[in-house]
Formats: sequence, C-alpha cells, structure tokens
Amino acid sequence: MASVSTAYVQSVLSYLTDLGITPPAMACDENSGRIAMEHYIDLLSLGETLSGQSLFGFELGKRIQAKDYGVLGYLVESCENLSQAIDALIRFDSLVADIGDTHVYPLEYQVQLDWIPKSTNCKHMVLRNTTAWIATVRKILGEMYKPDEITFAFDLTSDELAILSDWFNCKVIIRATTNSIIFSKELLSIPFTSENKAMFRALIEVSESELQARNTHSNIKEQVTLLLKAKASLRQCDQTRIAAALFISPRTLQRKLKQQGTSFIELLTFERQSRVDFLLTQYSIAETAFELGFQEQSSFTHAFKKWRGITPLKHQQMLR
Repeated sequence: MASVSTAYVQSVLSYLTDLGITPPAMACDENSGRIAMEHYIDLLSLGETLSGQSLFGFELGKRIQAKDYGVLGYLVESCENLSQAIDALIRFDSLVADIGDTHVYPLEYQVQLDWIPKSTNCKHMVLRNTTAWIATVRKILGEMYKPDEITFAFDLTSDELAILSDWFNCKVIIRATTNSIIFSKELLSIPFTSENKAMFRALIEVSESELQARNTHSNIKEQVTLLLKAKASLRQCDQTRIAAALFISPRTLQRKLKQQGTSFIELLTFERQSRVDFLLTQYSIAETAFELGFQEQSSFTHAFKKWRGITPLKHQQMLR
C-alpha cells in the first residue's frame, strides 16, 4: 500500500503549528509505523484550506530538512555528487514516501528527472517533492545552481506560476505530460562539499537493511551501530537524533533495543571505547572527551576509569 513515513508527515504538522494552526491528529499503521498516501493527500489539502496558501506543498518543500528524510536525508548529504544522490533517491525513496516513481532520462546536454505519482489528486504532493528536491540541491551545491526547466502536469494560476518561476529561477511549464525537473548534465559531477565516503558506505548499509526489512522485524541494534560508526565525531550524538534518522520515536528505539538485550547508551559506550585509543594519540584529554560526545572532561575521566581502571591521562602517557 502506498504510504509515507511518520517523520515525513510530522514536518507537515510542524509547519501548521508554526503558522499558529492546531494540526489534526494523524493515525499511523501500528505494524509499519506509516501513514497511508490517501491520508497524507487529505492532510495536504486540509493544510491548504487551513493556511489559505494555494501553494501549500511548495511552502512545505522550501522548509525541507535532512531529518524529514531520516536515514535517506543523511545518505543524500553524504554522497559525493548529484549523480550518486539521484541513484540513492531512486533506490531508497520508498523508505520515506512510497507514493510515486522516479525515472531519469539522459538528453544531449541535460538530464530529465520525471516523478510519476501514484495518485491523480496530488498537486501539493508534487509541489512538495519537486520543491524539496531543488531546495536540497541548493543547500548542498549552493544557491547559484538552478534547473533549466520545471514542468507540472496540472494547472496553476498566473500568480502561482509567477511565484514558482521566481523561486525556481527557471522556466516553469504547466499542463505538461509529466512532472519533471530538467537540468544540465554538468551538475551531476560537481562534488558535494559534505563528501564523507565512510558515512556514505555506512548509510547505504543501513538503507539496504531497512529496504529488505520493510514490514518485517528489523535488526535495530545493527542499524544503530552502523549509524554511530558512520559519524566522524560523536559530538551531539544522542538517542533523539538516531531515532529520528530511523523514523521512530526515542521511546520506541529504547523499547526495540531492550528487546534485543541492549540499550542506546550501551551501544554508544561501545563505540566510544572503540575510538578512544586513537583519539588519545591525536588530541588532548579535553579534546578527546569532546570528540566522544562528553559534556564535561570530568565525565569522560570517570567513564574511562570504569573502562580501563586508570585515568585517561595515564593511559595517554602509556600510548605515547
């Protein structure tokens, strides 16, 4: 059944709240933790009515953040270039929103990205997806990079068309045969400034695992471990952030890890222990504590004495 993740829907509810509008309650499937596409479309239509914004989906797309895509968001940001990001989106998009199919067509000097929704009543759904795609590329490559042309398979007023043309900074065609983004082939190979090959490989593993485990019992312990290993630094690495990346609440993450005989702090501690020797050869005690995500050096010292039975300073002297 076509559906979207609860994290994807939450960003809609958060936007309504920011507008001063009390969002409606949304019920998700207890087994999958997802919301049916029909309910998502109804929410978008209600959003237009409550906000008075005829381009409600467009406004949502402009606000897109990596966390709205969970693991997929972090995966895209860790890609080497746009070509790799598109491949990741096509393969794993259903983890976020299984509401349409993406197709890429190479032209002579351009690339055409078509999105075919699984519903005909989906103006705001298409607007959000298209705008979010462009907004994400701009965040990574910079504001100067723009598409050559955008097409929509539905109608828009002249005022709406002017707003979209101005923001996309390109020609926008309505009543087209497809919903498409057309851009220069040169954009495909521009390096992302956030390139992190180690993170990319780890996130690919997590995404593959999620894709295979869809609607089945997934190994949450393995997924959390992979995400922790993927982070270059453990600063600000907490249960809330990891849970958001996996599209579940911190409480659900805690419960699932408990079922597998572990906890987030136990997995985090194991990852800290695996890094500490290397960090102590490169950094001071205070810097090592910071890189491992401790708020205070004293907390790190206390933890280290429990791990090794000696102070980190004495251990550092032994390593050098």
